Amino acid sequence: MREGLGLIAVGLVLAACSSGAPPAEEPEGPRRAAPAKSLTASDPCALLTEEQRNALALDQAPAPTERDGVRGCEYGSGAPDGPGWSAFVAADPTGTYQQFADAHQGAQQLDIAGYPVAKVNDTTGCTLVVDAADTGSLRVTALVRPGAPIEVGGSCDAATKVVEATLLTLPTA
Repeated sequence: MREGLGLIAVGLVLAACSSGAPPAEEPEGPRRAAPAKSLTASDPCALLTEEQRNALALDQAPAPTERDGVRGCEYGSGAPDGPGWSAFVAADPTGTYQQFADAHQGAQQLDIAGYPVAKVNDTTGCTLVVDAADTGSLRVTALVRPGAPIEVGGSCDAATKVVEATLLTLPTA
């Protein structure tokens, strides 16, 4: 009888401690630990400063361009058909990091400077989509061609360097 009363008492204590509400759902993927950025740049080629371009050895004039319906800027190093590398950089105000990750099931999840990143590396280059804002993302695609300077590294190394530089340029939201 005492055991039965003890179990009832424990049950009442546990029932009193539970809220009865279902547990909150955790968002998919990693969370942003750094402040949200503003993605409303009127000039997509202003996402990297001249000083940053020089530090990255991007010696060609930036050229506004569009990829997959996203307005951005193409930065380049070396002749287009020779040794060097290029990077497409866009502040996409509508396409989110999560949408990109969901559309690319093989996307690798990583973190750059407190921002969740989805990475896809294929024959067209290395694309990094950064959760830099609540309603959009920073998108960088880099392609390193044979003969590029060794300090550039591979396409994903180059893309990471461009993301790090661009995050410094984007204003906080």
